[in-house]
Amino acid sequence: MKFAWLAFLFLPLLSPAADPLLNMVEGTTWNYDLVQEKPSESLDLTEPNQEARIAVTYRLGGNEKIDNKDWAQLEIYREQTLESADLIQANEDGIVCQARMDAQRNITKINPPQQLLKGPLRSGTTWDFNGTIGDTKVSQRYEIAGEEDVDVPAGKFHAWRIHCEQTLPAPATIDRWFVPTVGFVKVETAVKGPSGGVLQKTSLKLKEPPKLAPAPQRNDIPESKPEKLSVGVSSEAKGEFKTEFKSDTPALYASWHSHGIADRAEIRAVFIAENVADVSADYQIDQSTTTAPSPNSSGVFTLSKPEEGWAPGNYRIEFFVDDQLAQTVKFTISK
Repeated sequence: MKFAWLAFLFLPLLSPAADPLLNMVEGTTWNYDLVQEKPSESLDLTEPNQEARIAVTYRLGGNEKIDNKDWAQLEIYREQTLESADLIQANEDGIVCQARMDAQRNITKINPPQQLLKGPLRSGTTWDFNGTIGDTKVSQRYEIAGEEDVDVPAGKFHAWRIHCEQTLPAPATIDRWFVPTVGFVKVETAVKGPSGGVLQKTSLKLKEPPKLAPAPQRNDIPESKPEKLSVGVSSEAKGEFKTEFKSDTPALYASWHSHGIADRAEIRAVFIAENVADVSADYQIDQSTTTAPSPNSSGVFTLSKPEEGWAPGNYRIEFFVDDQLAQTVKFTISK
């Protein structure tokens, strides 16, 4: 299995018309439609590409102190679940991101802090980011390409387009359309393979104007609901379940055991990079599907180590029974 890493897929920000460039108000919320598209693996060129649609919310939360400085938490929600928060700061020179914090408040620093937007907004302005996010080297070149009209569900906007070419840790392009006093209204990314072909396209579009709102509330599953699956991850096909693995682990085995599910039900496992230093939050790496032979049965999905090894960070595998999320297992990979 091969997959590409992408650094900082999207980051919605709020900018007033006057200096400083960013005037953040706690509770400001952006709701987006996220569409991830992968080329079809079929030899039939008429077969449509695979698509996944996700509701994504960004919200400015409270502050976090790093090195005696206050950094605002830009919270990232997938559906109703808080996944991570980017720690950002604004001044007259633009927007800077110092670190990323996962849902358990573990912090990954960015060295040097990453310039996300450079003011004043002017066509032709360029800047580079050559640094590390955790232990991973990242190289990006940014340019303010100019002003363009853009149409998204939230409305029609006259926006500044910021173009990014990434060479490390994997080739990718990122285009962001930024509107002062509104934020990023549209983001398009393309992750590329070694030959230059596109591995995955991602589109993020603002659904409505930003607004002040409380943090999304999770829809809790009733405790009395019986579990359809027992799941776990191991480094051996029949080994004990673990929650931490080394980056050179040859393979990961995602095991499941069903309990009274429908006969011939479909079992699907989705492998997700939840919080990895140089990867956009909730990047879907791979998925696999099988059919349960009986209501009470077992199976194993195998994930082979990429050539360059597993990237350190937090991961999860979501298990579905007939397209209904049944169980989630989380684990970490360390050096």
